[in-house]
Amino acid sequence: MPSPTFSIIIPAIRVEADIAGCLESIRRQTCTDYEVLVMDGGSTDRTVELVSNQAGEFGGRLFLRSEKDDGVYDAMNKGIRLARGEWLYFLGADDVLHDPQVLEKVAAFIVSQPGSHLVYGDVILRSSSRRYDGPFDLAKLLLEKNICHQAIFYRRTVFEKIGNYNLRYRIWADWDLNLRCFQHPAFINRHLDFVVADYNDLTGISMVEDPELKKLLPASLLRGVSIRKLLRLKTANLWRKITRT
Repeated sequence: MPSPTFSIIIPAIRVEADIAGCLESIRRQTCTDYEVLVMDGGSTDRTVELVSNQAGEFGGRLFLRSEKDDGVYDAMNKGIRLARGEWLYFLGADDVLHDPQVLEKVAAFIVSQPGSHLVYGDVILRSSSRRYDGPFDLAKLLLEKNICHQAIFYRRTVFEKIGNYNLRYRIWADWDLNLRCFQHPAFINRHLDFVVADYNDLTGISMVEDPELKKLLPASLLRGVSIRKLLRLKTANLWRKITRT
């Protein structure tokens, strides 16, 4: 079976202080079966210049598009439409891959676990150096927390089946996407027991809540989830929280 190919999509806007480190963490990867798509939102600093200067270091695998967008998830959707890889990965411009073997380890896992639609590992939080956050199920996504998109690799067919990021959710569209993935009856989602990225949780939109998605999270529980699947969830804790809403 051939190794998977990766499209690494980086949404960017005025990130001249961080983009070089992000790109360097990709360039150091021992697996080179990837492309990098930097989706710049029309930066007015040196972001475009710095990315352009790095192009030669990637042997034709680094692509830059700079144009006005409607926020980070619009930029990520544009990257999805341009991506040619079998697996799509979204990395923040101020985040880095954890070590040079990350893509190699992910590729080996995918080959060893055929049929996966979404594979995800952990991240290191810059604020505390804590590892976040182990295996997830639907109950954990609905009632507790989200998987960092810097930890997730999506098979491209995921987007063909359930659509792209919903721009209604300006801050947590990735959470909405993950809920749709975990609710899909045919998707196989698997956890990677290693760290994928070092995640900057100190600044940016990750520090803000999304009121649109937050008010819908309890309703998401009953949309498209079978009774059988509900019974497999963390039943007692789940229903206690539902009945209080």
